Amino acid sequence: MRPGGAERSAAVILEVARRAATEAQVSLPATLALVGAAGAGRPPEQEALAVAITAAGVAERADVRGDTEIALAAAFGDGPGILLNAGTGSIAHARGADGQLYRAGGHGWQLGDEGGGYWLGRRALAAAARAHDGLEESSTLLERLLVALALETFDDLIRWTATATPEQVAALAPHVLNAAREGEIVAQQIVEEAAAELSQLVRVLLRHFPNHTAIKLATVGGLLRAGSPLLIALRADLATDLPRARISEGGGQVDAPAGALRLAAKLLGND
Repeated sequence: MRPGGAERSAAVILEVARRAATEAQVSLPATLALVGAAGAGRPPEQEALAVAITAAGVAERADVRGDTEIALAAAFGDGPGILLNAGTGSIAHARGADGQLYRAGGHGWQLGDEGGGYWLGRRALAAAARAHDGLEESSTLLERLLVALALETFDDLIRWTATATPEQVAALAPHVLNAAREGEIVAQQIVEEAAAELSQLVRVLLRHFPNHTAIKLATVGGLLRAGSPLLIALRADLATDLPRARISEGGGQVDAPAGALRLAAKLLGND
């Protein structure tokens, strides 16, 4: 959800809810809508979206959480653990040993989101430009980016970047990961730097857990799927610097909708 975009997001949710209600042969409004939304990790955005959802007729009551909080519930239930998300941006959520929720990162592409898709795409563009000018070692990144964007020359790439949205830049991240997987040295360096940035998010959250105890770590986001060079680099980084944070086999990817169902059932049970 973008700032000021509560009504637009509620309209999308209403359309999805209508299709689900038709399939289930029930009518709206529902008793409760539990919504996990990207960009709704803070109370002002959550409250605005909840008001818009009820006004749209989706449900009599709405409870809005950040999308990563929903995934955290799917990964660990009510138990402690850290969930690391790397997609367009990056963020880490944790439920500490005290049961409280904590977060690190997730401030958007202008303030941070280090190690996320935009960050990877932006670093690849910068590396391609510096290699073009002879300021850094040559690589195949420029040619790869031109092919990915259906462009022909470096000047074409300059013009593309002048109007590219953060989402379009982030869409270059899979090409960086593919280049790293194929042995492109500069791409591998970028991926290793991204893994180090993501590790820092985990490090910040470790203070909420008892010392010397193993901590469960799960991942979400398209950049950390099983087999991703970024996940491989992250595993190596954590093993060296933060060995008590352990990613489960397969990357610990979680089923976020299951977390939403779990939280919704808990809310209804408390009514």
